Amino acid sequence: MAIRVTLILLVLAGIAGGVAWALNREQPIEVTAATVARGSVEQTVAAIASGTIMPAQRAMLAVGAIGTIKEVHVKDGDRVTAGQLLVELEHAELSAQVELAQANLRMGEARLSQAKIAESISESVTGTQARQAAAQLDAARAEFERVKPLAEREAISKSDFEQATLALRVAQEAFSAANATGRETEVRAEDIASAEAMMDQLRAAVKAAEAMESKAIIRAPFDGVVAKVFLEKGEAVAMGVPVAHIVDDSHLYIEAPFDEANIADMSVGQPVRIEVDAYNDRTFSGKVTYIAPFIQPNQDLARTLNVKVDIDDVGDLLIPGMSADVTIIADSKDDVVYAPSESLIRDQYAYIIIDGKAAHRDVELGIGNWSRQEVVSGLKEGEMLITSVGVLGLEDGTPVTVVEELGR
Repeated sequence: MAIRVTLILLVLAGIAGGVAWALNREQPIEVTAATVARGSVEQTVAAIASGTIMPAQRAMLAVGAIGTIKEVHVKDGDRVTAGQLLVELEHAELSAQVELAQANLRMGEARLSQAKIAESISESVTGTQARQAAAQLDAARAEFERVKPLAEREAISKSDFEQATLALRVAQEAFSAANATGRETEVRAEDIASAEAMMDQLRAAVKAAEAMESKAIIRAPFDGVVAKVFLEKGEAVAMGVPVAHIVDDSHLYIEAPFDEANIADMSVGQPVRIEVDAYNDRTFSGKVTYIAPFIQPNQDLARTLNVKVDIDDVGDLLIPGMSADVTIIADSKDDVVYAPSESLIRDQYAYIIIDGKAAHRDVELGIGNWSRQEVVSGLKEGEMLITSVGVLGLEDGTPVTVVEELGR
């Protein structure tokens, strides 16, 4: 009898538990939801770490000589132009060597000028003498040819013939002498060539002296701003020691690391969205200008590639050295149906709400990112989509109640 009562009680307890379970099953679960909408969707690729804003150019400037700083002409933060004097060492001796080389060059120029004048005079004199000698020779030869037949016929005196013969011989000797004088012009030309060769040496000497002097002088290599001056007037400096740091902030770019897995989605020219900690309420734009041609292994075993992004002109808002979060916009579409990414389960299906119950829907997706995904098929604009897909008990046909926030 006791056993029968026990069995009856167990059956009743099981029935009661089943009824309670059934009643609880019909109780709706709380979920959050969003409406399937239409709008813009982006396919994005984010850098795995913050990038660094870099200047267009930067240079750590150093002197090329050993000495003492004579003068520092700028201070931190000064704007400078290309070629502007920044820092100079004591260089009186080097300047004197430059002046000496320049004086020797001027002397060489004078000698070359004298050689050219002498050649010009020689050419003029020699030419005149040669023409006169040739004319005299022609006249003497013509006279000799005239009197020679007459002398053979004894139509003129012997002394007249001898005089014509002598005149011809004198004219020939004068002509030969004039031609010999022409060789002096060749000597003058060699003098000029020698003077010109000397000028080449003197010019080289000036350049060498100026080069030595320039090692004691630092000028701005480009327009920019002085980021830091490291030494002061009177300090000794060794060759190659940095003296000043200058940056060209007229144009800025960012270097940032990206995961190797995203390389197929990136290309030069893609637009970029930039965020910096200093301006939480706004974003900046830019474009990809360089993607490294090799993968860089890191200490944490991750493999990344370096990407450079040019920043669109933003005035003075950004400065070199700032950190920046970089997101590449690989693709974008307007006026498409989209769903919040958090509502999609393994990018394969989702739950919508129909008559207060969850309804399973398979979906086909297009482009998207961590925030929203394009829905190619499976969902319609205006449908109520469950976003809290991780709640316990959510399945096809489950009664649901929409709340603004779970756990409230």
